[in-house]
Amino acid sequence: MTIEILIAFHLLLQLSTTVCGAGGIGTIVAGEPAPVFLEPVNNVTVVIGRDISLTCAVDHLGPNKVAWIHLDRHMIVAIHQHLVTRIPRYSATHDAHRNTWTLNLRGAQPEDAGRYLCQVNSNPMITQVGIVDVVVPPAIVDAGSSASHITVREGLSLTLTCRGDGVPAPKVTWRREDGRPIFFGDKKKEASIEGDSLTLNKIGRTESGAYLCIASNGVPPSVSKRIWVDVEFPPMVWVPAQIVGLPLGGSVTFDCFTEAQPKAITYWTRMTGGPSDSDVVLLPSRRIHADSTSSGYRTHMNLTIQSFEVKDIGTYRCVAKNSLGEAEGSVQLMETEPEHSNNEMIVDVEFAKDVQSPPTTPQKTTIIPRSTVKPSTSTWQQGNRVQFISNNSHSTGRQSTTRNSGLSLLPRWPDVMILLAVTKLLLL
Repeated sequence: MTIEILIAFHLLLQLSTTVCGAGGIGTIVAGEPAPVFLEPVNNVTVVIGRDISLTCAVDHLGPNKVAWIHLDRHMIVAIHQHLVTRIPRYSATHDAHRNTWTLNLRGAQPEDAGRYLCQVNSNPMITQVGIVDVVVPPAIVDAGSSASHITVREGLSLTLTCRGDGVPAPKVTWRREDGRPIFFGDKKKEASIEGDSLTLNKIGRTESGAYLCIASNGVPPSVSKRIWVDVEFPPMVWVPAQIVGLPLGGSVTFDCFTEAQPKAITYWTRMTGGPSDSDVVLLPSRRIHADSTSSGYRTHMNLTIQSFEVKDIGTYRCVAKNSLGEAEGSVQLMETEPEHSNNEMIVDVEFAKDVQSPPTTPQKTTIIPRSTVKPSTSTWQQGNRVQFISNNSHSTGRQSTTRNSGLSLLPRWPDVMILLAVTKLLLL
């Protein structure tokens, strides 16, 4: 006999007098067939909280008794239809027509899992085992997982953790809620990554957003936790066109694009042109108004000037500030004649070697002739688009021109370099 059967025999023997009567352990009556199992005890897999039944079919039982024993807990559960354990979730039933003895379990719990022995107390005893597996749907344990909202500085590394629990142990998969790939390691990217932790090295602003850790173990339903990651960085500002020419009476809209996290305070200013050369914040008026729209860490600012007047000529700045820094971009507004386009000259200018960080190739620059521009001096800045507007309204088009205080700014070239280059061409 195995040790489990010996334990079961000992437990059954202790109760045989009480339950089975004075005859003790069962015997085989001469001339009658010995008890025999008609089929194996069924194995059952059950989700926690649900009911199950184990059935033991015995023929030629005679005066003998059928007992149910939980081997892993060394516990007699029932003998025949008599419940021995004090756990009320168990019960035992008998079907005389089918010669079956059934052990019923209501609301299965993890501790109910294990091997159940169906034993007939004949001499010799006969036994067979059924196995109960209690599975538990996955769950995410907050105590071992990252917080639901995490803030990190751009360029640092971040590790997200997610602890799953369940039977069997769940598998954890990471995905981005918006469906974009996850960057990891040497900026490798995958749609999903498996593991209890996710490390994002040198995290960038584009990696802001919601991350989902999904725990699954084959027992429905799978569960997930949403972790929102905010990547903080100082403001960045760029403008599509930094020099704009407009005839009197026309209308124009300046565009300014910013990125910042935490979200920046944004506003427009105008240089006063006084001795202190200070800026004043623009307030809404009948002719001038500002607007902005935001999406995530990006903000699109615009400033509209209607019925352009001489007093509107000057430099306008869009400013973005947050707790980590400040950045600004500028737009210079000039006056042009309504028919300026007929006199517009396009020239290629090669800059002298002593100019700081000159372009490696000739740059095509728009020069505004003296006869059509007020003021008469022209301005050039690397990467700028100079806009001339002859109709009554215009919105500047976008170009990858960046002006950013607190970050690297585009170099501004002296006006004299432009005039020298134009004079040289005119004298040829």
